Amino acid sequence: MSAYLATARRLMHLAAVVRGRAYHPKRYMIDTLAGALEDAAIAIQSHPVDEPGQLPQPAADALQEATELLTRHDFMIPAVIVGYATAPITGTMPQMRPLHAVSTQLAHQDADLRARRLALIEHGHLSSRDEEVLHAALTGLLVLHRRHERLAAVIAADNERPCNRGKAPASLATH
Repeated sequence: MSAYLATARRLMHLAAVVRGRAYHPKRYMIDTLAGALEDAAIAIQSHPVDEPGQLPQPAADALQEATELLTRHDFMIPAVIVGYATAPITGTMPQMRPLHAVSTQLAHQDADLRARRLALIEHGHLSSRDEEVLHAALTGLLVLHRRHERLAAVIAADNERPCNRGKAPASLATH
């Protein structure tokens, strides 16, 4: 499967995930977001590109709209999820950075989320030809990144507690 077809397929599935998982008090905003993702998928399939590895301009515009919507409004969907859909073309997979928790318990939660994300990617679920597996992989990544965002807020607050200020991040290395 070409990188362009894989990206278009992921975008269509991501639009379905958005329709099923996003929250916004104004339903039309969810439809607008999902529509922008679908528009990008259609543009990828119908517009030629000048150079391999580049998105057609109409697709780039639609993805910019989707990313701006995700950034400006809380749909309960992290904007980073779009990068997983475009990775076959861009060659860049989004990351989940360590949060540098001082608390060992929070550091374990952070490590667990990052390990789960890595497992989804390394097992090739995003490249699966099975529609349900791809849908589940995108949903799983969305949930993991959402949890990671919430954990980041908890860790930031915990690291700023007077008893934790200046401490080094917890080490999870086993002896």
